[in-house]
Amino acid sequence: MEQTIDLEDLLKVIKKNLFSIIALPLLFGILALIISMYLIIPKYESTTQLLVNQKETQDTMLSQQVQSNLQLINTYSEIIKSPRILDEVSKRLDNRYSINEIQEMLKITNQSDSQVLNISVTSEHSELSNVIANTVAEVFSEDIENIMNVDNVSILSVAEGKGEQVEPRTLVNVAVGMFVGFILAALIIFLKEVLDKRIKSEEHVADYLDLPVLGSIEKVKK
Repeated sequence: MEQTIDLEDLLKVIKKNLFSIIALPLLFGILALIISMYLIIPKYESTTQLLVNQKETQDTMLSQQVQSNLQLINTYSEIIKSPRILDEVSKRLDNRYSINEIQEMLKITNQSDSQVLNISVTSEHSELSNVIANTVAEVFSEDIENIMNVDNVSILSVAEGKGEQVEPRTLVNVAVGMFVGFILAALIIFLKEVLDKRIKSEEHVADYLDLPVLGSIEKVKK
């Protein structure tokens, strides 16, 4: 006979294992909180913006110039991350970071059909993230004319103040920890119920043996 689990049985299982269902998510959430607060090193992100925009020689800018600038965005993104630019950045930072280290901290983004390039730097120090991001923008805007014989890059905004903390994402980590704890609790309960082959009631006898129950002996309380 095919076994099915009705709502009443499910509620009984949940009630019987309610402690595990609550305790494991809380435990994993607390562990995630402790790890986020004491083991993960905080990191901060600072962003400066570049505008790719041909200097106007007429009262209005031709649409072809705008399209040309948009096509250069991807090229400029690669040039910014190139050793030529980052080597000069490293020198201006007194060689505190190597080219590879700066590349790992650096992220270049732009929105679709936008002439604005975002230069973001993530490091363990908020003020240093500002300095690196601004230095990358300065070096690139100064050197691009020599690299590509163009003069269409200007600094739109500089990184100032305290950078945004991007790691650890404490609330996200706690939520993930609690979710993992809940999944683990559900898995343990499922395996325990599946592997438990003991007959616990008259209904189990009928289900497993497909035979009618003729009688039962009441449990005698002493």
